[in-house]
Amino acid sequence: MNPSAKPKRPLGLTGYVAALAVTALIAGLAGAGSAIFSELPGVLGLTVTVATLSVAMAVGLAACLWWWRGIDEAAREAHKWAWWWGGSGGMAVGGVVLLTLMARNEARLLPSGIGSDPTDIFVSGMMVVVLFQLAGYALAWAGWWLKHR
Repeated sequence: MNPSAKPKRPLGLTGYVAALAVTALIAGLAGAGSAIFSELPGVLGLTVTVATLSVAMAVGLAACLWWWRGIDEAAREAHKWAWWWGGSGGMAVGGVVLLTLMARNEARLLPSGIGSDPTDIFVSGMMVVVLFQLAGYALAWAGWWLKHR
C-alpha cells in the first residue's frame, strides 16, 4: 500500500491547540515587534513594520493550512458553513450597529475608552465587527454540529 494513500488520522484537540499556540506566539512577537519598531522614523520604520507583520501573517497562514489539512471532511464543512453564515451574519449585525451609531451621531452611547481620534475610532470599529463575526461564527458552528449529530 502506498503510504501517501493511507487515510490520515484527524489532528483532534492536540493539533488544534498546537496551531493555536504557534499562532498566538507569533502574533505576540509581531505585536511586540510592531510596538518596538513603531518608533523608527520614516521609510525604515514603515518597512520594518510591514516586514514584521507580513512574516507573522505568513506563519499564521501556514499554521492554519497545516491544521486545515489535518481535519476531517465533516469538520471542514462545519467551519466553512459557520464562517459563511455566522461570520457574514455577524458582520452584517456589527455593520448595522456601527453605521447606526455613526449616522445618528450617538457618541454618548459609546464607551469612553474608544477615544475621539479617527485612528482609535477606526480600530475600535474594526474590532467590533470582528467580534460580531466571531460570535456569529461560534453560534453557527455550534448549530451546525447540533444539527448534524
